[in-house]
Amino acid sequence: MLRSIGLLAVAMSARAQSAPPPKFEVASVKACDPHIEAGHNAGTSGRGMVAYNCQPLMNYIRTAYGRWANGRLVPGNAVIHIEGGPAWVNTELYQIAAKAEGAPSVGMTAGPMMQALLEERFHLKIRRETREVPAYALVAAKGGPRLPAAKVGCFTMEPGQPRPQLEPGQPLPPRCGWGTATWDGIEVHGATMADFCLALAGLPLVVDPRKFVDKTGIAGQFDFDLKWSAEDFAAAPSSAAGTTGNAADPAGDLPRLQRALRKVGLQLTPAKGPEEFLVIDHVERPSAN
Repeated sequence: MLRSIGLLAVAMSARAQSAPPPKFEVASVKACDPHIEAGHNAGTSGRGMVAYNCQPLMNYIRTAYGRWANGRLVPGNAVIHIEGGPAWVNTELYQIAAKAEGAPSVGMTAGPMMQALLEERFHLKIRRETREVPAYALVAAKGGPRLPAAKVGCFTMEPGQPRPQLEPGQPLPPRCGWGTATWDGIEVHGATMADFCLALAGLPLVVDPRKFVDKTGIAGQFDFDLKWSAEDFAAAPSSAAGTTGNAADPAGDLPRLQRALRKVGLQLTPAKGPEEFLVIDHVERPSAN
């Protein structure tokens, strides 16, 4: 009897894993006037619906397979590498509107459901490759880390969930694990070391294009409040932290980032790390509605 139950559980699990993602009930894909420019407002997505304005296909791929790939939002503005495909995926604009039965989450709508739509209407075939690339390893400096455990009130926002209810006049608390670059440094609250590495990758820092990998072996959640030093300001940085390099600081923001990290017992060292690439194997202009 126990063996039968075990086999049934395995079969049910296999069916669940192979079940196709939900699809939109109705969808419209229209080519836009080739003489207009892509707008800054990409449109909206919500529970069970999308209404995107004129955007190149590459933007849709980046959003569906990158930022919302597994139905959850990737923190910050992490770089998403996409290769392959004809030139028109970056230039021709398309308007996409779609609606699903019920109210699947924002993450499911913007990610897996949009993937299914792109694969059906554009005959898109895309694969993922993992490659070893130059990286920065975050490691403990001499003397070990000197970081406070997370204590600043932050919130974790799941796709489709409302933001925290606040008293009138109270500012929204920071999102756990998400980074903010300020004029005098970097703040990341409620973050594991791995979260901090992701946040660094998403900040507008002038650092050569490498990813950040946690090699500290340190568990727990921390508040990172990294301040630029007087030496950084003496080097006449730009008016907004992390926007441009300058002659006095030819390596961009890396030296100031290293100095700030050493104050809390951490440092970056050159390393190799796995990086995921999206490769477009096949794509066609969309089929008619």
